Amino acid sequence: MTTSLCDAAGRHDPASRGDVARIFALSDRQSELLWHLVETGGLREAARSMDCSYVSARNMLAEIKTKFGLDTIPMLVGQTLAMSDDRDVGAAFHDLFGLTDRQFAIARAIAVRKSRAEIAEALGLSDAVVDAEMKNIHLILGASNAAEIVRLVSAALSHDQVDAEPEVSILGGHVLPNASIQVGGRTVAYSDYGPAGGRPILILHSTITARAPPTRLVRVLAKRGFRALAIDRPGFGDTDAPRDQLPPYRVASDDVAALCHRLGIERIDLIARGSGQAAVSLALHQPDLVDRAILVNPTPAISHTPHDRGPLGIVKRRFAANPALIELTIRTLARFGTATRLRDGMIRSFRDSAPDLALAESDPQFIADYLRATRDFGRGRIRGYVEEQRAWATGFDVAPLPGKDRWRIVQAADYVLHAPEAAIAYWRARLPDTPLQRVEGAGQMLAYSHPEHVADALGPA
Repeated sequence: MTTSLCDAAGRHDPASRGDVARIFALSDRQSELLWHLVETGGLREAARSMDCSYVSARNMLAEIKTKFGLDTIPMLVGQTLAMSDDRDVGAAFHDLFGLTDRQFAIARAIAVRKSRAEIAEALGLSDAVVDAEMKNIHLILGASNAAEIVRLVSAALSHDQVDAEPEVSILGGHVLPNASIQVGGRTVAYSDYGPAGGRPILILHSTITARAPPTRLVRVLAKRGFRALAIDRPGFGDTDAPRDQLPPYRVASDDVAALCHRLGIERIDLIARGSGQAAVSLALHQPDLVDRAILVNPTPAISHTPHDRGPLGIVKRRFAANPALIELTIRTLARFGTATRLRDGMIRSFRDSAPDLALAESDPQFIADYLRATRDFGRGRIRGYVEEQRAWATGFDVAPLPGKDRWRIVQAADYVLHAPEAAIAYWRARLPDTPLQRVEGAGQMLAYSHPEHVADALGPA
């Protein structure tokens, strides 16, 4: 006699992995396979993850199905996540990918093997609406089968109504001077915050933002005698993408050189926010241009990111597994994302980093800055993001750059996207002579929350 989830659990409280194993009388090996199925969504992938033959895994799966009283992998995964406390994956994608609550409810219904007609009746929808929403769900999540949909969203928190909160209307809190030059028939956009007589410093944006820099960082730099500049890399913001496919950051480096030439700048300092490879590439391609540089939380290459952390880490893991999802993902985020969803998604993403969470929850200037820096994605300006993420996902790396003892790496202790130790090990090998500073009480958004630390690492103008 098989036992249903409700009969076995007899409750709605979350259960630990051990509880699930005890409730359904799973052996250690069966429990291991079950959780690898939750993680991968497929039997062959789960077998490889636990170093087990496919035949053995298939036999164990049959035994697990019997004990659960269920006969498909999506149902097993959905039921397991529904009764467990391992809710991060589904909750992350509910916020990050902008699933409406209706779409989320439909996706969860798949986990308990409801037909389209049953889903339509339960939610008060027509069959045609359910069919249309199913297509949207597949597109939004980049999922090709029901097992993957269930794995991603069945553990997420559900809500009674679609979030209809109005847009956050504080974009006016960020000032972005607009200017541009023409480089080889392309428009290259930049901002010059002055003062004209200050020591020039270029603030490089991250891969997930355009050029709009942290307002407080610009103010701190100005007080210390710097002239802050910001530039959109190719395909970001208002800068045109290149016509030809070239190595990552090569065109971006040429654009910076052209801008400096136009402004009469012979040497320039750098602050790179996450985009350490962009800074190193610039120094390699334009060795006489860059003087000092501060790399803030620089991202390591994919080979040095063994652990994914938080919702954004989940997204990057999916990119690494299937780079073809990158463009679909960002187009979907741009289409369905709102200022409110972005803010709420940041709050969930930063829940394990107190400094970042404080910014997302209660700092209007940070919200204004970040919304301004990401707003261009909503206009379809995604080419730069797609190309840089694809380069990362397919193993792009930079050559070691010794001798940079006037550079500094500033690494936050509470960084949530990648393990700080892995990032530090990677950059010590790439910049062997560059000192590293670890900032306690700072997180992923260090340049926003601790601008003085960044300026201190740079030194006087």
